[in-house]
Amino acid sequence: MSAFYDIWISNKKGNPLYRRLDNDEWVAQKDIPDTFISLPGNDKHIHEYNNGDAAIIVIGNFYHSIGLPELLNDCLGYIDNAGSFDEPAGHYIIFIYRKYDKTYHVFTNRLGTYHAYWLSINGTNAISTYYTGLAKSAITKTLDWEGITGFMAMGFFPGNTTYLEGISILEPASHYVFNEQLDMLKHQRYWNWQHNPVEQQDKQLFKNFDSILSDILTTATEEQRVALPVSGGLDSRTLAGVLGSHRNNALSVWSYSYGFDKESKEIKIASKIASAHKFDFNGYAVPRYLFDKADAIADSVELFQYIDGTRQACMLDELMHRADVVIGGHWGDVWMDDMGMDNMDEDTFFQKKVVKKGSDWLLKEVCKPHYPSYENFLKNYFNNWTYNYRHIKDVDFRMKIFKTDQWSFRWTLPSIRMYQAAVMPVLPFYDKRIVDFFTEIPTSAIKNRTFQVEYLKAYHPKLADIKWQEYDSNLYNYKTYNNRNIGYRVFNKAKAILSAKKPIVRNWELFYLNEEGRIGLEDILLNNKPFLNIVSEDKVKELLHDLYEYPNAANGYKVSMMHTLARFMKIVFGG
Repeated sequence: MSAFYDIWISNKKGNPLYRRLDNDEWVAQKDIPDTFISLPGNDKHIHEYNNGDAAIIVIGNFYHSIGLPELLNDCLGYIDNAGSFDEPAGHYIIFIYRKYDKTYHVFTNRLGTYHAYWLSINGTNAISTYYTGLAKSAITKTLDWEGITGFMAMGFFPGNTTYLEGISILEPASHYVFNEQLDMLKHQRYWNWQHNPVEQQDKQLFKNFDSILSDILTTATEEQRVALPVSGGLDSRTLAGVLGSHRNNALSVWSYSYGFDKESKEIKIASKIASAHKFDFNGYAVPRYLFDKADAIADSVELFQYIDGTRQACMLDELMHRADVVIGGHWGDVWMDDMGMDNMDEDTFFQKKVVKKGSDWLLKEVCKPHYPSYENFLKNYFNNWTYNYRHIKDVDFRMKIFKTDQWSFRWTLPSIRMYQAAVMPVLPFYDKRIVDFFTEIPTSAIKNRTFQVEYLKAYHPKLADIKWQEYDSNLYNYKTYNNRNIGYRVFNKAKAILSAKKPIVRNWELFYLNEEGRIGLEDILLNNKPFLNIVSEDKVKELLHDLYEYPNAANGYKVSMMHTLARFMKIVFGG
């Protein structure tokens, strides 16, 4: 049983043709015309209300108490008056139908965590949370080479683009209005980024931060069996500390970690963090699951992230068996660190931090034949984005907004969606209260993870005394004794040279650098007519040759992206 709750609204009569994973058949929704719902076997995370004049459907969860009548009134007030909209906190998307003017309204949450898409092709209009179904049902399928160019260059689709022209994603913090035929009448943001840093005492900052996280986790875990993935870093450690201090409302807390072998540093550190709060804990070695679970991965992330990047997939069975919700620590590292803009300008940031190694081959060999102006598109995309946020004077925070509105929205969140093939995720660092909190903190206060380190030392000293994997030292000594010292690096390099076996450190190494992986790649890349219509067989063979002769990060990225594109072509175009 998954946690995908899908909606489908169309101006064409009849049930949708495609549904996700093992979801139930589409069922007509009685309060909203031409609307169908497909559930994963229960209705735990879908909420409906009708006041006679308007109907509301919410998919997902709130992280504080709010009633549907109250929320519907708030939404209708915003629709009528175009005033401010104080959106709920949580992981959700809102659909509303007003009877008197026969209009449909969609509200995405502030950071767009629950994705939905709008199709408008040759007179057929539809809105759905299930992209793959929309893409497969499109009568005319034309690849969107601007979107694919961005995907090949950065690993995520830019703006609202997708694989196909005529299908766009609904953007964060937005209100959309559609008429009876689902033509889009209006799109506007109800919330916009600001950065107004205020100097505050550390003690008060720590208290406020702890209070916000406590409120989120207390509400989101109430009467739930909780799964907490733990790593050797600081974000899951922070959540473990808060959850361990405020866990009375949860039915149980089970924590886990995984590495490329059971002796990995990450698992060892995670087990100590779990032990500090007496959480049940399991450590796992990541198996070669990719080709066995490729269909489930593709239907979950909808191929908006490279297909081998979702290690959550190896935990689906355990999550379904042991948890009702899983808490993700994603995006904590972005809020609680700087972007490193002291030594670079925005263009350098884009080229070094955003554009991927290996993307030059993808752009020249895959995109250029179909979209010759790819270089200008990428430059204009980033320059136009930064221009729109020129009112943010702190360039470091401006790049943080870019990463959140673009990178997170189009890359991180599809990966998190892999959890929903098992259970619903809880995303504390995407809560609007966390966003508001960090828009008022000076960059200098969080630089080099200072804020987070000092918070952990003040509120969770037992966890601060455990090694931080990045430095191989605890939070009291990491500045003095760490793995960045020259002596430490020399020792470990010598140790690696003496080792008979090169350790696996990246997903593509685990999945592709073996006979099973090679057979799987050759099958999806070379026995795939729609894919070979856009990338020649000779280029594909060149790609595979480079991977196995020179297995480096750039070649790994190229193959991962080609594997992902090939999956899309086979699923949507057939063959």
